[in-house]
Amino acid sequence: MGLVSWRTVYFASIGLRFVFALSNSYIHPDEHFQSLEVLAGRMFLLSTNEPWEYLLLAPARSFAPLLAVYYVPLKFAQWLALLPLQTWYLVRLVFMSISWVVTDWCLYKMLPTKQERIKAIYFVLTSFVSLVYQSHTFSNSIETVLVLLTVYHINELRFMRSQPKPQYATSDVVRASIAIGFLFAFGTFNRVTFPAFFVLPGLFYLQSAWKWPYVVFISAFTFIVTSACCIIMDTTWFEGVSVGTILKSPFEWSQYVVTPYNNIVYNASLDNLAQHGLHPLYTHILVNLPQLMGPGLILLFPRFRNSYWKTTPFAAAMSGLIFLSIVPHQELRFIIPVVPLLCSCFDVAGLEKACQKRTWLLSFLMNSWLVFNLSMALLMGVFHQGGVLPALEYLHASPQFQSPETALIWWRTYSPPTWMLNQKAGDLQIILISNENEDLKFQSDAASKLLSIDAMGMSVEGVNKVIRIVSATHKLVLLVTPIASFKQNFEADAYDEVWSYNYHLDMDHLNISDLQSLRPGLAIYSLL
Repeated sequence: MGLVSWRTVYFASIGLRFVFALSNSYIHPDEHFQSLEVLAGRMFLLSTNEPWEYLLLAPARSFAPLLAVYYVPLKFAQWLALLPLQTWYLVRLVFMSISWVVTDWCLYKMLPTKQERIKAIYFVLTSFVSLVYQSHTFSNSIETVLVLLTVYHINELRFMRSQPKPQYATSDVVRASIAIGFLFAFGTFNRVTFPAFFVLPGLFYLQSAWKWPYVVFISAFTFIVTSACCIIMDTTWFEGVSVGTILKSPFEWSQYVVTPYNNIVYNASLDNLAQHGLHPLYTHILVNLPQLMGPGLILLFPRFRNSYWKTTPFAAAMSGLIFLSIVPHQELRFIIPVVPLLCSCFDVAGLEKACQKRTWLLSFLMNSWLVFNLSMALLMGVFHQGGVLPALEYLHASPQFQSPETALIWWRTYSPPTWMLNQKAGDLQIILISNENEDLKFQSDAASKLLSIDAMGMSVEGVNKVIRIVSATHKLVLLVTPIASFKQNFEADAYDEVWSYNYHLDMDHLNISDLQSLRPGLAIYSLL
């Protein structure tokens, strides 16, 4: 891999990062409902659909990471009087920038030679996970950054342990210990899966602690202080009490909200996990990892072995894969932190040796990596549910669609993050209906509220029933649905298409035997 080609890819990736950061794809509801949908309601007093994690008697998600990451960008957007979609773009750009800087910096500092740095940065930059997922507002995207930073500091301790005293300063050891304690606490409050990535690298940390016993005390102190700050912040936000009130009786333990503990207790119940989906224990390794890495798995294990198996990044990646596979709820985004770690461990030298007599194979694999990641980036970064947010922006910008006499019905789309409608608290009625409760009778308040109904993936009969009920109380009924689903299931003469967007693909209702279902696009239809 020559320097010129590396530079070409590097600068090309800069443009792609901005393109995908400003694209409208919608990968999973959690990217909205564990971030801006939560904060917008509380910070800007907007009508939002706050998720279950924040509504439990024992809340399972922390506000501390949300405020640390989003508060400044949201306040800046408010100061600039940005529109909702512009605010979302701003946050996406912030995510992209932080991920970009931290990833490149960690890889540059952690890897020993120029050749290793170029290799790692090349593969990380060209991965669709870096281009797409890391600019989306997932807690997993934050986790990836925190995992990389923690791996770097553990690796620093490991390196200093192998050096004679004149080669390092005690202050460097102390600084790394403080960083590890802070990152471990903050990472755990962000996602309780965070410690899983450090069971194996923790052995390197313990070896350092054996040489410098004060490392454990410094890290533990920093961990406790950071955790205490997060707990106090969560208690004030969830319980509505001031810090002064908390400090008046600091040893009244029942007043505190400890979200990581609540999350672990909730997820320890198989009945609770079953509500979100149970997966075979091999899902991460045999299903999710190949989807993330594609041809990279061959680059990772040429001749079924890897010469980087003793490195800290490899240990962290394997630790995450192994210990997250113990939990029977396994979604693809749970393991995205392993991607930059494994990309830095691609055994290109081993692959070159294996392909000495078949140089075409090496070229084929490298090109396959680029084609795979570009294809996935276009699919997940542009088309996947790509019309939902533009539809919200269109509705927000159209005053005629925001009256109390209007009902919005979302069918076969991901749940709309309703904060983007910019309706003040109490001005928007949000109703969720799923297949399990199609017969549920709901009361719509046509007199005072704009109505938004999330019909999810319910049956055609069910959504028609909802339309009939709502049309009796609302003058204007708007159906937001994929163009393919509309043409397959509704009479065109009964509706007027008022808006459409081509770059939308509904992956959940594709039918290979019916080519019409493959048609991309999302539209808003007005009931005549």
